Parts: sequence; C-alpha cells; structure tokens
Amino acid sequence: MKTVSRVLFLVVLAGFCCMALLAQDAMAPAKPKAAKPAAQAQQMPMPKPAPEMTKLVKALSGNWTIVEKHEANPMMPNGGVGKGTAKIWAGPGGLSLIENYQSSGAMGGSFKGMGTWWWDPKGQLYHGVWCDNMTPNGCDTSGSTKWDGDNLVGTMQGDMGGQMMTMKFIYSDIKPDSFVMTMEMGPDASKMQKAMTVTYTKATAPAGKM
Repeated sequence: MKTVSRVLFLVVLAGFCCMALLAQDAMAPAKPKAAKPAAQAQQMPMPKPAPEMTKLVKALSGNWTIVEKHEANPMMPNGGVGKGTAKIWAGPGGLSLIENYQSSGAMGGSFKGMGTWWWDPKGQLYHGVWCDNMTPNGCDTSGSTKWDGDNLVGTMQGDMGGQMMTMKFIYSDIKPDSFVMTMEMGPDASKMQKAMTVTYTKATAPAGKM
C-alpha cells in the first residue's frame, strides 16, 4: 500500500513539475524570427542595355589595327600617316562602350586615347567622353552622337592648339571585319574640312595594351 501511495505521489509531483515548466514557457518572451538569408532578400533588378546600346556594341566591338591618314591642316601642314591599334568592348553590364586607342608616326610621337559612350533614352542619342595625351584639359565631352542611316555621326568641341574647334566624326562602311572613321573639323559647324580618315581592320591577335 505504501508503495502505491509513493507511486501516486511521484506521479502527482511530476505533473506539477510539467505544469510549472509549461507556465514558464508561456510567460517567456517570444524569440525573434531568424532573418532571411541575403539571397532570399528582395533585390533591385539589374538594368538591361537598351537596344540602341546593344546595336553600338555589336557594330564596333573588337580588336583592331588602324591606319590614319591626316589631311594637311594648321597643326599638320604636310599631313601624315600613322599606324596603331584599338580595342573596343562593352562596358559593365553592356550599358556603355569603351575604346582604348594608340598610334604613332603621324604626330611625331605616340598618341594614346580612350573614350566611353552610353545611350541617353531621354535625349534619344549617345553621350560620350574622350581623353587623350594631346588634349590640354585631358578630356572632352561629345555633344551628340546618332545613327544616320547606316552611319554613326557624332560631334564634339575641344581645344586644338589654343583654339576651340568643332569636330564631326562619321563612322561609315561598317562591316564585321572593318569600318572607317572620318573626322572633320573647323571653327564652327559651317566651316568644316576633312582632317583625318582612320581605317579599322579586325586584328587576328588581341590589340596591344595601353
């Protein structure tokens, strides 16, 4: 009989202990939910290149050898010929186009430049900036660049020998393995003369480093 009473006592005691533990759990503050992994967090969608940007990248990208023909002008009275290389490729995300350019021979030394172009959907044109070792300010920004039929035409202003000049660039005869860039320049848009013709030909090996 004592044994039965002891068993009942232990059962009742165990029940009270369980009730006490349950009460403590109910009173305990709720644990904060674990934060979602970063991969599951909502992310901002990455921008996609506009069709106009994709068209430009497809048209001009590549490793190129270049031949320059300079017309006689105030800076080069006898004209001249230069040779070099250019590398043109898509910028980050395909949202821009970048060019590294180098040549020698025509100007009596090494010419190095680089430019970047991007599409402006509001203005419906390309903007750009060009930097080289012959520009006193280091860089010039382009006014506008647009497709005119199969040709790409751009204008910009820059300091040439202490005089502000307007320059026009025409990319024509664009093919998978070649294209031609013709530069016209003058004190204003009404007095433009051909200054240089650059022929780009697809290189069989990567263009040289800047």
